[in-house]
Amino acid sequence: MIFSETRAEISKALVAAWGCIETPKHNSNVTVKTNNGSYDFSYTDLDGIFDAIKQVYKENKIAVLQEPKTFSDENGLMLSIETMLLHESGEWVKSEPLQVAASTKMQDLGGQITYLKRYSLSAISGLPTEKDDDGNGASGNSVQFNKRSAAQVKRLFAIARSKGVTEEEVKKALMKDYNKTQAEDLTKEEYDALCGRLESARKE
Repeated sequence: MIFSETRAEISKALVAAWGCIETPKHNSNVTVKTNNGSYDFSYTDLDGIFDAIKQVYKENKIAVLQEPKTFSDENGLMLSIETMLLHESGEWVKSEPLQVAASTKMQDLGGQITYLKRYSLSAISGLPTEKDDDGNGASGNSVQFNKRSAAQVKRLFAIARSKGVTEEEVKKALMKDYNKTQAEDLTKEEYDALCGRLESARKE
């Protein structure tokens, strides 16, 4: 981590905040498929992390700043996220940039930004937000995110409202087309398909 030239005030604030933050509950679930079968593990999404820290940081005069950047190097187009905790005194602490190869598809790039924000923020805040998956994703095993996040559900209903589709009508579509009662239970493919249908619908 990198600190501002002085750190006395932000250090006090961070120590006080650390004593008040409660470990966030896991609110999303993932299935990892391996050569020998599959298993599930839970994690806390970005909304869940902010739910855990926002009020505590507010009380201790700490703001969260996260800046996504894209740049090119010998590995091609890269995406990086830097997280800063800024105190009202002007003192700050920030993370080293967390980076991955950037997707050229905007929807996938948005997912990468959210992913990096989540990891960077949980790390600098010292929060355990998931169980260890033994590196399965990095090892090439198939990782399936089973639950749609709160942010994804909000986006789905926002798209519907913009097209004149009521929440009740969306719920009927969930049951009729996917045999599900809640948007959180949609698979990624189902979620993307429903968003696409809504986005292409004409507003009446």
